[in-house]
Amino acid sequence: MKKVFLSDFDGTITKKDVIESIMENFAPPQWKKIYDDLVNGIIDIDEGIKKMFNLLPSSKKDEIINWVIENIEIREGFDEFLDYLNEVKIPFVVLSGGLDFYMEPLLEKYKDKIYRVYNNKAVFDKEYIDVEFIYQCGNVCERNCGVCKPYIIERDFRDYYRYYAGDGVTDIQAAKFCHKIFATSSLKKYLDKKGLEYISFNNFYDILEAVKQEVSHGV
Repeated sequence: MKKVFLSDFDGTITKKDVIESIMENFAPPQWKKIYDDLVNGIIDIDEGIKKMFNLLPSSKKDEIINWVIENIEIREGFDEFLDYLNEVKIPFVVLSGGLDFYMEPLLEKYKDKIYRVYNNKAVFDKEYIDVEFIYQCGNVCERNCGVCKPYIIERDFRDYYRYYAGDGVTDIQAAKFCHKIFATSSLKKYLDKKGLEYISFNNFYDILEAVKQEVSHGV
């Protein structure tokens, strides 16, 4: 069976959640109430993301991008992990509820090693940043998350053996549609609560070793 490695971005490929970090540094205080409502399920994820970015002036675009490039770190081992996946011909796909305008500069140096990136689109044609949701959730999800990871997985990768790496609330539904889960942060807590199996990771070297073992055993 063909294999694919699917990965979240914020807090998974990056060490910190980029949206939360941007809000902490650029948004007025009311972002925190919106974020808490999002995390606690009071509002849907796409609504929360839209409301938070609506707090930021479009004129801050370049300043935010430069700040992200200077302050957001990629987890160790990411480059080597992509090299290995390319060597064994396992495509690497990013499934993210994040926004293109800060993801693209962070992934620029890796773009030739990444098969595809699914994310939301930032819009800067008004006074405040807006968000366009391209991959809306369907009836397989309990919440609208902007980028519907289960829908994309079922539509584009149904016939693959699916690895998945994630860390948070937008990864819960996606994990249910994949065969092997790598988890960190709050995704681990959820999977523990549900009694679901996963492999814990702190960096991409951890994931690399686990995938290597499976591939070497013909899994």
